[in-house]
Amino acid sequence: MKRIIPFSLYLLLVMPAGLFANPRIPVPGENSDTSSYNPALSKSLMLRGTLSSFNAAYGKNYFELNWNSVAGDFDHFDIERSLDGQHYETIGTVDNKTAVSPEGRFSFRDHFRVSVALNNDFYYRLKEYETNGNMVYSKVLIARMFNTRSLASLSVTPDLLVNDILVHVQLRENAYVVMKVIDEQGNLLMKEGQKAPNGANTYALEGTHNLQPGLYTLEVTVNSKERMVMKLLKG
Repeated sequence: MKRIIPFSLYLLLVMPAGLFANPRIPVPGENSDTSSYNPALSKSLMLRGTLSSFNAAYGKNYFELNWNSVAGDFDHFDIERSLDGQHYETIGTVDNKTAVSPEGRFSFRDHFRVSVALNNDFYYRLKEYETNGNMVYSKVLIARMFNTRSLASLSVTPDLLVNDILVHVQLRENAYVVMKVIDEQGNLLMKEGQKAPNGANTYALEGTHNLQPGLYTLEVTVNSKERMVMKLLKG
C-alpha cells in the first residue's frame, strides 16, 4: 500500500510521561503520492473519562469524528489534531448540550486540504473538561485517507471499554478485508478475513488486550491492494 504508520495508544505502551511509538518506516517500492515519513516519536497523554466509542468517517475533503459519551458530569470537549502524533493543536470545541442523539452521540467535522491528507496521517484526540474543573484526554485515533476506487479511509484505535484493537474500514464497494497481528519474531498471532459490504465497517480484534508486552505489527489489507501497517508496542 502507501506507507507504514507506527503509532501508540494506551493499548500499546504506557509510560508516566505519556505514550510513545516508533518512527514511521517507509515501505520499499510503494508509491510516493501518499507517503509520509516522520522520525519524531508519537506522544499522547493517558486518559480516563466518559467516552464509550470514538471513530472517524471520511467525506469529501473532511473527516467526520463521531463519539459517544456515557453518563458523566462534563462541560465540553476540545478536539485536537496532530500530523506527527506529537504536536497537537485545538481545531474545535463541542459543548455537552450539542449531542446529536439522546444516547450522547457527538460529532465534529474536520475540513482539510487534499494536499495535506495525501502526505500525512491524522492523529485525533479529545480533551474532555469536567464541570469540577478536571481535564482528561481520550485515547488517540489515527486516520488515513486513501480515496481510491475501493477504499475511502482506514482508521485504528483501541476499544475504549475493553482495550482491544478496533479497525474502521470505509469502503466504496464490496471488498475483502484481511487483518493480521504479527509478533517481533514474525510469528502470525492472529489473522481475520471477512467479506465487507460497501460503506462503513468496524472490526474488533478480540483478545488483543491480552497480548504480552513487546513489539507487534498490525496489518490491514483491502482487496490485496490497499494496505495499512502499524508497529505496535505494548508495555
